[in-house]
Amino acid sequence: MRSLRLVPALLTVGILLLGCSTAEKLVDRVADTGSGSGDRVLYLTFDDGPGGDTEKYLDVLRANNAKATFFLVGRNLESRHELAKKTLAEGHVLANHSWNHTILTNDGDEELSRELDDTAKELQAVGATGKCMRPPTGAIDPRVKKALDQRGMTSKLWHVDIGDWRNPGVDAIVDTLLSSAKPGAVILMHDGGGDRAQGAEALAKALPQLVAQGYTFAPLPGC
Repeated sequence: MRSLRLVPALLTVGILLLGCSTAEKLVDRVADTGSGSGDRVLYLTFDDGPGGDTEKYLDVLRANNAKATFFLVGRNLESRHELAKKTLAEGHVLANHSWNHTILTNDGDEELSRELDDTAKELQAVGATGKCMRPPTGAIDPRVKKALDQRGMTSKLWHVDIGDWRNPGVDAIVDTLLSSAKPGAVILMHDGGGDRAQGAEALAKALPQLVAQGYTFAPLPGC
C-alpha cells in the first residue's frame, strides 16, 4: 500500500488534478486550512455522507470532545435532514461535496452549477451557512475555481488520506491515524459511500490515544 505522509507544502488550487477516480491518487496533497500555528490541533474531515455509519462517528466524536467538518453529498443529504441537523447541533460543521460526487472538472457548465447549487440549497435547508467546498477526489481547475469564487465558496482539500475507504482493517486504520497525526494536519476519512464501520471503530480506538498526546480536534478554519 502506498505510504502516507504529511507534506508541508501548499497546493495551488489552479493546478488541474486529472483522472483521479479515487482518493488514493490524492494522498499527500495539501489543504489550505488557514491555520499554521504550532497548536496541537487536528482537523478531522469526513466525506461522502450522511450515511448509514454517520451516527457511529458522531458517538465517537462526542465521547472524545472532538469537533469535525463533514463534507456532504447532496443526494445523500436530501433524505437525511434530521441527521444533518443533529450533526450541526453537536457543534460540527457541514460543507459541500457536490450533489452526485462527480468529477467537477469533467462536468459541463450547467452540470457543474447543479452540483454546487443543489447541494448548497440542501445545506441551507438544514441550517448550514458555511461556504467551504471539497471537490470530489480533489479535482479542481481554473474553471471550477471560478465557479466556486462566483459563489463565495472556498475549496478545502487535505493533508492525509487515511485510506479507510479501502476497508483495510481496523488496526491498519488506527496505525495510519496515529502515525499521520501532526499539528495542523487535515485528516480525510469517510462516513458515507459504503460500509464505514471499520473507520468508526478505528476512530474510537485512536482518538483517546491522540487526546493523551495533547491533541484537540476542531472544524476547519473558515468553514
